[in-house]
Amino acid sequence: MANSYFIVDDHEMLRSGIIGWLKDNTDYTCLGDAGTLEAAMDSLVQLKKNATLPDILISDINFNGENSGFNLIAQVREKYPEIKIVVYSMFYSPNVMKEAVLRGASGYISKNAKTEELVNCMNTVLTGNNYLEKNLVQNYINYTNIIDSLTKREAVVVSLLLEHKSNDEIADALEIKKRSVENYISSIYEKIGVIDRSSLIAKLS
Repeated sequence: MANSYFIVDDHEMLRSGIIGWLKDNTDYTCLGDAGTLEAAMDSLVQLKKNATLPDILISDINFNGENSGFNLIAQVREKYPEIKIVVYSMFYSPNVMKEAVLRGASGYISKNAKTEELVNCMNTVLTGNNYLEKNLVQNYINYTNIIDSLTKREAVVVSLLLEHKSNDEIADALEIKKRSVENYISSIYEKIGVIDRSSLIAKLS
């Protein structure tokens, strides 16, 4: 049987376009598609029962305004570790890519990339290797190096800052005092070499 995939995206026309292109230009077989996390997981349960799980899951990050794609990646990685996960998304900031990789994605391609690069990514992850879109690699490396220079708690604070959370919201999320948040942020600014929140976001997004 040819290599197979399942695609998850909340835009039906995009799913149809990718499925059609891959059918006409590759040997990949589509085993199904879905527009939500719930529909995707239900389909995978049925495919598992039929012993026809796909080799690759192609998934967006944002479904109907929510970043539930991260949860989908984590659930598929936990329940079906044999499936390789490729993110195909309009979001390509390094912090989003980092989160997807941490959740279990083996590949990451932005929707700005050519479809041929999506195929290259699919071919690569099937060999057991990871693949990031070429145009995104350097920003990802720079971001990873910066995050690795921080403590675990500082890295969490950075992720919340990049979500545009206020100091009060960060304090509530981490169950710490606002003053502690301010101290973390001061340390982060010094380590990264920025002077305020906007320059931090600009440097890491």
